[in-house]
Amino acid sequence: MEAYPLSLALFDFVPVTLFLVGAFFLVRIAIQMRGSPCGRMAMAGSLLVFLGGFLKATWKLLYAAELADIRWMSEVQFALVAPGFLALLVTAILMARGRTQTAAPPVMAIAAWKIPLLAIMTLSSMGAQGILAYLSFRRKARLAAVGFIVAFLCLVAMGAMASGEQTVARQWVEESINTLGQLGFMVGAVLLHRNVRALGC
Repeated sequence: MEAYPLSLALFDFVPVTLFLVGAFFLVRIAIQMRGSPCGRMAMAGSLLVFLGGFLKATWKLLYAAELADIRWMSEVQFALVAPGFLALLVTAILMARGRTQTAAPPVMAIAAWKIPLLAIMTLSSMGAQGILAYLSFRRKARLAAVGFIVAFLCLVAMGAMASGEQTVARQWVEESINTLGQLGFMVGAVLLHRNVRALGC
């Protein structure tokens, strides 16, 4: 694999930041629509996803700057992001079900192998984006739905590019797609939050 340029390592923090902004609004939506238990579920999932992405971006920056190669910071991403997106999927399901107040179920235990974690991460994140798009359409927040659909399509594109040689050029393309997807998620979450705040639950 080619060496990481410093610019690519720094760019890796952009989608992580965009996700964090979107997740902030998603947590507020979950609290307003479903109460504190659902909000805590959304917060826990968001923090896991953010931490996984932030640690990997930090590892890439340290590696590109030739300061350190702390491999666990990259490897732990799967163990954090998979249950994180699973929690967000549960949050989206609870939000789409309506106003019945039920405690958010605990996140199921996840196996430690990468392939099952990757499958859980991909399916859960796609499921969450799909349900959020459906919820947005149902609430007539069409632009929010478009944002979540863009995020969903970018996840599909990222999955299609998962195999193959990881050249620097390919990683730039992947990070650009990831950034666009997280931007879509952030825009969708902000607009859906405005809709929920304006129209109520």
